[in-house]
Amino acid sequence: MLLRSLSLSRSRLSTASRDTRRSLVSRSFSSSKEDPPKFDAEMVAVYMKIAEQHTHPKGPWPLMTKAVSEKVGDAPFKMLDIASGMGEPARSIGLALPKGEIIASDVSEDMIVKAEASLKDVPNVTPLLANAEDLSTIDDNSMDIVTCCYGYMFPADKDKALEETFRVLKPGGTLIATTWDRVDMISIAGDIMEAILGHRPPPPPLNPMALSEDGLFESMVVKAGFQNVITEKSTYPFDFGNDHGFQLKCGTLLIKYKIEELGAEEVAEKTFFECVPKYTTTDANGHMILPYNTFQMLTATK
Repeated sequence: MLLRSLSLSRSRLSTASRDTRRSLVSRSFSSSKEDPPKFDAEMVAVYMKIAEQHTHPKGPWPLMTKAVSEKVGDAPFKMLDIASGMGEPARSIGLALPKGEIIASDVSEDMIVKAEASLKDVPNVTPLLANAEDLSTIDDNSMDIVTCCYGYMFPADKDKALEETFRVLKPGGTLIATTWDRVDMISIAGDIMEAILGHRPPPPPLNPMALSEDGLFESMVVKAGFQNVITEKSTYPFDFGNDHGFQLKCGTLLIKYKIEELGAEEVAEKTFFECVPKYTTTDANGHMILPYNTFQMLTATK
């Protein structure tokens, strides 16, 4: 049934009309009724540079890969990666554990297209267009592992997303998920928007810090039916390089479209370079380093 569902979903993605594909994508994590802006080529380059940081030994991808390995050992397993973006951490886990049958799911068609390209050399990982709040193409009790790296902060109905995760896991299956605890990029973006608007803006609808309150995510996971909840925190650096233009693009990635909409590029640039010294260090190569990016990794069983 699992393979039949995957085949059906991939067929729909390849043959659906443009309008139909848009309707699938619009069932997004966002609580906004409008589709979020699509990443242009420049934003993709910046996004990929930042995503590379997650490979740090104390970053989420190696730690999640280790956690999966400790759960499954050398046995075959089935895994769903939610909010996989361009295919991570599904790719890292698939390479490390070739006996796994892994689905890399994301709500964005753009991300799925990019995941298909990045996963060409990882035959045991299959991209799938899917919404965390509606995993109806995935059978009940079919997954040994579900992973989600920085994804559960974004569903409009977070409880529903966790209920769907619980549904697709086998009894005794494991959830491994990361959520942000501290991200100084968010603080930098807030400083810039305060300089532009004259006041601190409220959190955005898609808020990376939505689950940062102590105990909040754990309580939601328990409410969804999970047990044996364990959490640990890890901190790793972001390297923004030594090119001032690229540093600015990294630091303003989260608010790029808002800055352009307001025509506030000059204010944003000035404020960025004024405020970053309180958040960053400079290494021996002149690279701007954001040292304090802290996340929580949660594991729980069904």
